[in-house]
Amino acid sequence: MAKARKVVIVIFDGLRPDMIAGRMPTLDAFLSENLWLRNARSVFPSVTRVCTTSLATGAWPGRHGIVNNQFHLNSDLRGPLVDTGRVDRLLQLLERTGEIVSTDSLGQRLAAEGRSMMAIHCGSAGSGLLINHAVRENGQRTFSVHGAGATLTPEIVPGILATCGPLPSQDVPKFDVVAYAGRVANEVALAKEQADVTLVWLPEPDTSFHFCGIHSERTDQVMSAADAVFAEILDTVRKGPYASQTAVIALSDHGQIATSALVDLVQLLRTDGFRADEMPNDDTEILVTGGNMGELRPLANDFGLVRDLGQWLMQRDEIGMVFADPEMVPGAFSPAAVHQVHARSADLLYVMRSHEIPGPGGIPGIGVFTGGVPLGGGMHGGLNRFEMNTVLGIAAPDGRRQESDDTPASLIDIAPTVLGLLGTTFRCDGRFLPVFEPESEHAEIEIMHESHGTFQQRLVRSRIAGREYLIEGGRA
Repeated sequence: MAKARKVVIVIFDGLRPDMIAGRMPTLDAFLSENLWLRNARSVFPSVTRVCTTSLATGAWPGRHGIVNNQFHLNSDLRGPLVDTGRVDRLLQLLERTGEIVSTDSLGQRLAAEGRSMMAIHCGSAGSGLLINHAVRENGQRTFSVHGAGATLTPEIVPGILATCGPLPSQDVPKFDVVAYAGRVANEVALAKEQADVTLVWLPEPDTSFHFCGIHSERTDQVMSAADAVFAEILDTVRKGPYASQTAVIALSDHGQIATSALVDLVQLLRTDGFRADEMPNDDTEILVTGGNMGELRPLANDFGLVRDLGQWLMQRDEIGMVFADPEMVPGAFSPAAVHQVHARSADLLYVMRSHEIPGPGGIPGIGVFTGGVPLGGGMHGGLNRFEMNTVLGIAAPDGRRQESDDTPASLIDIAPTVLGLLGTTFRCDGRFLPVFEPESEHAEIEIMHESHGTFQQRLVRSRIAGREYLIEGGRA
């Protein structure tokens, strides 16, 4: 039996649960008054477009195929980089491989049940596509804050502009974008032909964490602004015709840590004799992507080169974790340990070294990175506890109230939980979360270790209800 008639999902991109108190009173109260899943976790890599697709499909990256924010195709390594932030590159991926995402999504499952979905997405245009990659075929709606050219349903944009005004400035912090998302949610999505599932993806505090710093006053201010929009959405729901029949889910997709040092990994590789580059050219033997984590993809099928690269990574103090076939790279974790086995997955993945010690402003969590944000700014992608721990609160009709639950949960559980609240099921990697009563079993914790020479790494996972969850990992 359906427990809800409507579901409203609000995502705070990049929000760490330990940074809510004192900054976001509405969200703090919402979590305290309803079910707060404190052990919620991201996926690996903990980057936005991978997280988006896992949330949308209920699947790990090794099943849905969006294996990184940017990646090269193993079947066409000299072809263009797949930049998942761009709609044109995702449509190009469709042409090159026959699919963008390898699994069905929440939107597709809803459509099969004759249900509707509207997404208001304020991240990259690519993220907006990935939240409901078959939106056009499903007859559903996705609005991107970047306008008609950034969505597969551009026909809805003129009506939104007429109601809510011109598209907002993209200045950082994104006060204008956050406020505009609130207007679209309250004046359009929740006011006119409300969909069965309404999703609002706010770009903050992620953007300000990156470019203003986790500890900055401006970041605190934009967190307050996002909290105010959440308050307005809750008020609209409470005053609406489905108030007693609406479930509200508030979550984040990943956390962030402060960047403590910048490393030019490509240059280090080249200095030591590896012909590495970010894009293929006549002098390239290894393709590299970077950030808090990244990939190394040899252009030739060379197991010896993979072994040498893995051992080189383990000798660098800047490297925190290495994932590869342990038969080729002793001391590496198998990519399967982090659900990263797909035809698009790289043979070799690395995570930059991080620590849980206090960084700028006394906020714990710092790490080395390879570029992309100002030194000292926030970053994510790895398995540090403060990158992986996410916000997840659920208010459901007849659901648990004023309860804090440490049962494992992840982004892969959002789609099956939404569908379960609406009275249907979704066969995927995730599970329906304990919205109405606690789990009947306790989670089993598994601490894995691998080492080679002086390099030692650990990975913590948990198991419950036949599912396996990532908790954290790093250099031991």
